[in-house]
Amino acid sequence: MHLYNDLHMRTLIIQLPSGPPSPTLAYAHGRVEAEPGSRTLALQWAAAALLPGADRQTETVALVPAAALSWHRVELPAGLHKQAQRVQAALQGVLEDRLLDDSEHMHLALQADWANNPRPWVAACDRAWLSAHLQALEQAGLTVHRIVPELSPGTPDSPVQLTALGDADTGWLWVSHPERGVWGQPWPALRPAGLATHERLGLSESEQATASLQAEPGAVALATELLGSGVRLMPPAQHWLAALAGDWDLAQFELRANARSRQLKNWQRTASSLWYSPTWRPARWGFWLLLAAQLVGLNAWAWKTRADWQAQQSSWAQVLRETFPKTTLVVDAPLQMGQQVERLRQGSGQLGADDLEAMLAALGQALPPGLAAPRQWAYQTGQMRLQDFQPDAAQQQALTQSLSALGYAWRAQGDGWLMTAQAQAKP
Repeated sequence: MHLYNDLHMRTLIIQLPSGPPSPTLAYAHGRVEAEPGSRTLALQWAAAALLPGADRQTETVALVPAAALSWHRVELPAGLHKQAQRVQAALQGVLEDRLLDDSEHMHLALQADWANNPRPWVAACDRAWLSAHLQALEQAGLTVHRIVPELSPGTPDSPVQLTALGDADTGWLWVSHPERGVWGQPWPALRPAGLATHERLGLSESEQATASLQAEPGAVALATELLGSGVRLMPPAQHWLAALAGDWDLAQFELRANARSRQLKNWQRTASSLWYSPTWRPARWGFWLLLAAQLVGLNAWAWKTRADWQAQQSSWAQVLRETFPKTTLVVDAPLQMGQQVERLRQGSGQLGADDLEAMLAALGQALPPGLAAPRQWAYQTGQMRLQDFQPDAAQQQALTQSLSALGYAWRAQGDGWLMTAQAQAKP
């Protein structure tokens, strides 16, 4: 198990405090070691300089608190995804009248599949605050590979999620609504009598009745009192794991400086999941079985090919010995047989294709009508060089085709032409 944890992709998640960075400001953080389906998170606090280090097998994730984000649905111009340089300006223009601060001072981030969504979600937070914390972590030796929201609206088909965080005095009750975004109320604002809890939260009675309820230990009693039964006890900060599992990444536009590192970590996380996750165990077994079958098949094919080649060599050697009984040593049966046939031909006085008479006869047969035979030529075995011979392009093509059909190669060489028997032609 220890080896498994060492090799598995780890995650260091750090929640960014609501205030500006300072040497004494504590960051809540936790390291995730186990399999995604059964991960646990041990929450700790430390100043930026004392945060645990992150090795190459660790992904560092910054968690933006729910209170630091606002959520907006927007309608963007068609085809904007094809003009990446205009996306940020378009978002600032669309949200200019909907943000409490100047849109140029806000960091904006779109949901992952925004190009395929007619009304995508946009998360907004203070740019200077976020950049300052990322710089503080960078100075502490931690490169943030991904930035995720603590709570997000969820998918269109997901139920309303109520999350009770903190304790009864300082905690908040957060609403994650798939159509209206994320908002919250502190517990003191929910206690006074007069309005029902769902009205104070801005929900209908049916939405509260069908909502998924979870609460940290310090708020579970009050959540049960205000929301009724069905509240699920959640260990502190365990909702961070859901944030990690989501597809949000707020590191967009000017915060994409570490995009390559984030992409590498994503690849490492995917490869780690494929290699170690029990979910992918059947696929891994199938892959290894397929690989083993391929290796066995290749070895069998190679053995059969070698056996066929050896049988063919033996057959040629047998034909050589039967045809030429005086042959005592067989090294290359086809070559030796060709040499023996050539000796018999020469001994019988027959002309070969590389003899002068045969080459002149072939040239005369191949000459196109109207082209005079060359007057200057030089011969050596299998080759004939022709000088003072200038066929035009059409005649040259006709000569090449005719001589090729007769078993000869024809090509230009220097200021003349070279005719060669095919067995001695150069490529």
